[in-house]
Amino acid sequence: MRVFNLLDMSKVPLPDTITELDFEQKLSQLKGRLLSQYPQYAEALSFESEPMQVMLEMMAYQQLLFDGKLNDAIKANMLASAKGNDLDAIAARYNLARQDNETDERFKRRIQMVFEGLNTAGSRQAYQFHALSADTRVKDVYVISPEPCDIHLTVLSHEQDGQPSDDLLNTLYSYFGLNADGSMSNHASKVRPLGDRVAIVGPVTKKFALEVAINIAPGPAASVVAQTVKAALNQYLAQQSLLGRDINQMGLFAALNQSGVESGRIISPADDIQVAANEVAVCTDIKVHAVVVEGE
Repeated sequence: MRVFNLLDMSKVPLPDTITELDFEQKLSQLKGRLLSQYPQYAEALSFESEPMQVMLEMMAYQQLLFDGKLNDAIKANMLASAKGNDLDAIAARYNLARQDNETDERFKRRIQMVFEGLNTAGSRQAYQFHALSADTRVKDVYVISPEPCDIHLTVLSHEQDGQPSDDLLNTLYSYFGLNADGSMSNHASKVRPLGDRVAIVGPVTKKFALEVAINIAPGPAASVVAQTVKAALNQYLAQQSLLGRDINQMGLFAALNQSGVESGRIISPADDIQVAANEVAVCTDIKVHAVVVEGE
């Protein structure tokens, strides 16, 4: 099981308590309430300069501001939508602190896994949580136990094409109470079961070059459309730059489907790139060939 098999927070819907902010609707409701009690003011309220009309508009605006603050407060208390200091406050409930320079997205994933970190039996998820908590350079972790008490961690790093540096490996071994060669250290680990033997390695890298061709409709600047397509491709590749994430033709075609693109094809890779759980796909180069289709 990989770290990012957790629930995708970006797909969690907002609660029904979130209020839609609509000034005209607020103003209409206030007018309706007033006229239900005092219908004689209907003609006066038809004039924009009428002081009562101005007062109702001010009240509607103030209600809109209040609803906006209430919406923000609700979002700030939800893990799926909290950011910045609000996310730190949620983590504090579980005695978990943000690491130096840790992004909201990465911190949010660790918060989701915090209860796994309390597992004293050395589960896969517990090892994943503690490896992520050891150092912000850890991007993803795959855990397998080929034999009882033998634990193999595949660590994807933010460094050098995903390969963990010697310094990062030493940090992880030390965090799990081990020497750099994997032998037991003199100090006991607070996170690793006493009898577990841990080996930490980098991932197998599957490098590939991406090359696509697109036909652009007359009108939009070819360079702008090509940049938009390249940005979409980069976004897709960033999402898939984790352990065990395949590079699919369907995902690449979805990135090509941008405004201004009439048609496109993927020159390379010709097929899906299948990635095992201890592997990562690394794109070494992106080329976008853009051709403007002449109008009739």
